[in-house]
Amino acid sequence: MEGRWDKNKEKLKSLLDKYNLDVLILTGKENIIYSTGIRDPTEVLILSNKCPDYLLTSTLDYFRMLSRAPKDISLKAFYRPGEKGTEPPIPKSDLVEGGLIDAIKLISSQCGNKIAADLQWANYTIGNYLNEQLKIQDLSNDIIKIREIKDDWEVEFITNSINASEKALRDALNVLESNPSENEVEAVFYSSLMNQNAWGEAFPTIVGFYENTALPHYNPGNVRLQKPGPVLIDFGANMNGYLSDMTRSLWFGEGGKEYKKLIETVAEAQSEAIDSIKPGVEAWEPDKAARLVFDRENITRYFNHGLGHGVGVEIHEAPYLRPNSKEILEPGMIVTVEPGIYYPGLYGVRIEDMVYITKNKARLITKFSRIL
Repeated sequence: MEGRWDKNKEKLKSLLDKYNLDVLILTGKENIIYSTGIRDPTEVLILSNKCPDYLLTSTLDYFRMLSRAPKDISLKAFYRPGEKGTEPPIPKSDLVEGGLIDAIKLISSQCGNKIAADLQWANYTIGNYLNEQLKIQDLSNDIIKIREIKDDWEVEFITNSINASEKALRDALNVLESNPSENEVEAVFYSSLMNQNAWGEAFPTIVGFYENTALPHYNPGNVRLQKPGPVLIDFGANMNGYLSDMTRSLWFGEGGKEYKKLIETVAEAQSEAIDSIKPGVEAWEPDKAARLVFDRENITRYFNHGLGHGVGVEIHEAPYLRPNSKEILEPGMIVTVEPGIYYPGLYGVRIEDMVYITKNKARLITKFSRIL
């Protein structure tokens, strides 16, 4: 498996040759996962063609990173604030006499003075140092473009994440008859993922009952499913660093004719959007295709977010399918398609699936039935 991650690392290191640089500093956890496959990595990865590749980590996390880092990555440990003066059982050759900034300065200076970084992911302190003191070149946009296009093995990992999340959804739906709370349904979903050896949820799972289904970013609470009504579950898994993202809406119990009709309308909008996705299409076009369906029903004003987004080692990454997005869709991209209609104080419907853009069209890679 390690060789797969190494391919990603080499993609990013190709930017060194492209721009005649000596060092690429990665501060974003997602970029480090992308390059190494390390679960919850700390803290900064330094890539170079003139030096070894270095992972800078705190003394506290040194041995955890040592057990997980690929063999071709060297470790350097630094002191967290206030911990200088302790004597951790770390080889002196792997210990920097200072904090993270000192470690970045030391390692980068050994490898050359033409330095780049992923400033979009840097926190203020590190970003300010890189920008003001090291005068780095920001390669964030280049990294975004590289990560947009998935290799076959990445598609496989994302598919594994989808499979795990769909299994967890089945387990969660099975408890609806027991009149659970929203929190209890989320707990079942999470437990199922962990029993499948997932790294965790891709994001905090959304479980909403009744009028809470009209809140796109709702946080589950203690509301119980004690009478017929709408249910919305927005969910995903993290399997080996790659994520999935899906949503299903359903009516629980008897009745619900109007809600079920709205589900069918949203499903139609999603189908129209998926049919419009192919290489060479601008990213606003699928969004428009969905809105045309809602225009016909005069409900477009209740669709108040973009149609979708890319998914990989981050749950929201490029490309973004939005009304004003001009990016050209390309083979190898994986995006969500998630139209939704939300009537405040009443209910909402969202249906979300993931598609892989092939040489000719969009291929649906989520399998769970859209109409429940």
